[in-house]
Amino acid sequence: MQKDRKLLSEECRTFLRQVEEDSVYFPVPASSLDPSLSVSYVNSWMYERNYKEKSSHEGTDIMAARNERGLYPIVSISDGTVTNLGWLELGGWRIGITSPHGVYYYYAHLDSYADIKEGDTVKAGQLLGFMGDSGYGPEGTKGEFDVHLHLGIYSWGTGEEISVNPYYLLRFLESSRLKYQYS
Repeated sequence: MQKDRKLLSEECRTFLRQVEEDSVYFPVPASSLDPSLSVSYVNSWMYERNYKEKSSHEGTDIMAARNERGLYPIVSISDGTVTNLGWLELGGWRIGITSPHGVYYYYAHLDSYADIKEGDTVKAGQLLGFMGDSGYGPEGTKGEFDVHLHLGIYSWGTGEEISVNPYYLLRFLESSRLKYQYS
């Protein structure tokens, strides 16, 4: 999108600028103790999902190389405010962070949370919780799929919720990946 910026509407250019200004870190730090604890992801934007009914995948799934819940830390991509925290049937244990420019970053399928609560201010790179496999059922459901982080990005610039593809942002943020000690 950056190279074709002039082809975008003014609203799209504004939103792109907001995401660029707010986004600092890749959401899954690398392990400084075990390089085999990698992650992978593909551009699965709008792929079909079939939980209860057909829907489109509004995000990117970052898959854990080791399928172990609670191992991989998840950090905030940007500064912001915790605007959603808790169970969502489809997303499991999830956190929503609204950035200073109003971009909403959605982190889903967590195993557990760091010491944060709704309304807290967070900094880019701050620990939010740990990757898991929660969701697709009543509160507490785990194990319906492999351990991963679902990342979604949303805008309300038009007054309605608009989801945008996080894949390209993740590619851009790979060079801004923190290192944490975990194994």
